[in-house]
Amino acid sequence: MEASLEPESLSGALPDYYQDIENLRIRQRFKDFDDPKNYERFDLDVRNPDTKNLVVDFGDDEAYCASNLNSNDIADILDAPRPPSLHTRWINIWMPYKQKDTLHNIAKVYDFSPRLLAVMVTDPIRVAKPNVGKSHSSLIRRLNPRKSSKETSVDLEKSLDGIESVEHSILGEPEQLTQVENHYQIAHDVWHWSTVDWGRRFVCIGYNSLYPITSVSRDRVAENSESKDLPEGIRVWTWLILTVDKTVISIREDPFPYHNGIYEVHEMRSMLTIRRNLINVFRQLSKVHDSSHENAMTILPIRRRIGETVEETAHRPTDAPGLLFFYLFEDWFSAFNLVARREHRYAAELNKLREEMLVKAELFHIDRLHHIGRQLAVLKRLYQSYELLIERVLEKQEATLASMKNSHIASGLDSLQSSRHQIMEAESLLGVSLSSAAKVRFARLRTAIRLYALSEMQECLDQKESLVMMNFNLIAIKESFSVERLTRITLLLAKVTLLFMPVSLMTAYFGSEFVNADFTVKQYWIWFGVILGTSIFALMIFSFASGTMEGRILYRPLTRRIFDAISKQFKRHGTTD
Repeated sequence: MEASLEPESLSGALPDYYQDIENLRIRQRFKDFDDPKNYERFDLDVRNPDTKNLVVDFGDDEAYCASNLNSNDIADILDAPRPPSLHTRWINIWMPYKQKDTLHNIAKVYDFSPRLLAVMVTDPIRVAKPNVGKSHSSLIRRLNPRKSSKETSVDLEKSLDGIESVEHSILGEPEQLTQVENHYQIAHDVWHWSTVDWGRRFVCIGYNSLYPITSVSRDRVAENSESKDLPEGIRVWTWLILTVDKTVISIREDPFPYHNGIYEVHEMRSMLTIRRNLINVFRQLSKVHDSSHENAMTILPIRRRIGETVEETAHRPTDAPGLLFFYLFEDWFSAFNLVARREHRYAAELNKLREEMLVKAELFHIDRLHHIGRQLAVLKRLYQSYELLIERVLEKQEATLASMKNSHIASGLDSLQSSRHQIMEAESLLGVSLSSAAKVRFARLRTAIRLYALSEMQECLDQKESLVMMNFNLIAIKESFSVERLTRITLLLAKVTLLFMPVSLMTAYFGSEFVNADFTVKQYWIWFGVILGTSIFALMIFSFASGTMEGRILYRPLTRRIFDAISKQFKRHGTTD
């Protein structure tokens, strides 16, 4: 079956390094990466979601690649010393929970700590769907408390016994402890979770990456309301390891675990988006790849150089591992598209909410602004964790006096003879140092994060706070307008009442029967017009004097107008004098 995966046309002459390894699979798997046919085959593998791993050994003049190696293959190539012509190696591992033996072999070679290895081989979590089962079971217990109490008593009798019952009640069940201590559960709950591990033969960083993918899986869309407080996209945990023998190891969390190789269309697209930066780095390691028609930001100076100066040529073997380590971490596509205007939806959404509030401010705008603020806070902490990682990588690891004493305890002539070994031991305590080319780029990335990411998010957070205050002010203004409208209606009704009160008195007067007094209809309507006109004129004078004349939003009393007019006259005379 393996022979079918390795066509004869892809086989070529391998250097003695691979020929000397007594492993037939290695000679079958490794191919010349600078060959166009091999490049096309491996380019398909790196985009295939079922590919478990890939290994690239490269130098300035040659590069060789292999994919889907087993644990014994990885162990054999790590044990064999690489030639100077292949000064850099990249090992990428997908689905680490399916390659625990491979990770164990890597940990033995580079002396990982037991805790670091245990975290790397942790099984992925199952993304929680809506708690239908939990709510259903709790509903059954509420409807049938007797049955639930009987089941609980039976479980307690089976699980608790003597001293173990006290231990379980204090420490909890082992399954619960395992669930709490799951590394991927922590990374899923705390998006800004990050780690930096220094070893004598490696430096390892772990961090979460967020990919701006809108068509996420159904399980993630169907989460509870807390998902509204998380940025839209898919979170993926990544380990990056740089070793002393110029090997870069990248271990990536499976974004869609437990699918058994069956993916939907949107999941395949999401997988390609997640691997976009990795695919670009992978392609840049082959001289066959033509980047002349691509974006300038995708061209990486790992194997390609314009000039052939002596200074640059001499430093390429030391610069390549650090540059590969940096460009795998940088991930320009996903990191800066989240905050760029092109894909940064928060600035556009805040502007849209502002326009809606100016038309009609509602309380649901406050709820939406709250969720936007929570999402921006998560993004801000995520990028702050990147900044902290860069500072940890760039900081100088110094050996303390205690560490030197603990490394070698000698006296007399033995101490003089071992002084040179002590110096080497002190240097090994510093971990793996980056090349100057990588350090400069990490410093530049830190500046870019502060200038373009954190400042943009802080600006959106400030705008969100101002919009919240504006919403409350607009609602208060709307309420004041409503009160003013009610006041105007009340005043109108009062004026109408006052207008017809004299007419009512006159009508009552004309309706009275007096001795030797007769009134005609003409007299009635004459007096009706006089009294009505007099009432209207009096109401106008009263409205003008009290500042309640209709037709204006803001009313000013007559006394205030007179005072303002006199003040203006005094000011004019003062300026003319």
